Amino acid sequence: MQIQIFSQSVSLGDNQKEYINEKVNNLGKYEQRVADEATMVSVDVEYTKSKSDGQAIATQITMYVPSAVIRAEVKGSTVEETTDLAVEKLKKQIERYKTKKHRRDRGGQWIPESTLESVQGGMTEEEVEKVVKRKKYADLEPMREDEAVEQMELLGHDFYAFVNQDTDLFSVVYRRQDGDYGLIELEKKQY
Repeated sequence: MQIQIFSQSVSLGDNQKEYINEKVNNLGKYEQRVADEATMVSVDVEYTKSKSDGQAIATQITMYVPSAVIRAEVKGSTVEETTDLAVEKLKKQIERYKTKKHRRDRGGQWIPESTLESVQGGMTEEEVEKVVKRKKYADLEPMREDEAVEQMELLGHDFYAFVNQDTDLFSVVYRRQDGDYGLIELEKKQY
């Protein structure tokens, strides 16, 4: 397991970095594929200007394991507290990852459970950097939901982002596992 620790607006001491490394490395005992050398782990610790008392540190742990990404994000008062909470969340997600019957490969095809064990490797560091650093900008034209589904199908994607012409909200239409379509609409919050 390759662990990278990043901190923003907070400086981490050697003891804190060791604590994070120890806790994250212990996750490997729950699943062999998590402990694999190909598994990349990104730990982001950040100081937030939160209005709620005692919630000044945010820790996000992202694990790039074969055929999946496992992620947990928590807020708390200390680096140790947020690390412990994030690791607890990851334990539950790793258990789900272990028992998941089917997964998709990088091409989007279903992989039956029996072949999951034969799949070797994970994302290389270069692949992770491509995913993280790749940004796409687009002008979102207002359209109806059925037009968005049509665009998604034409592109061959599993989801499509658009501005809903009827509601004027940012929306995402997606293909569900059962073959139907779903719609996510983001409401505008008043600050």
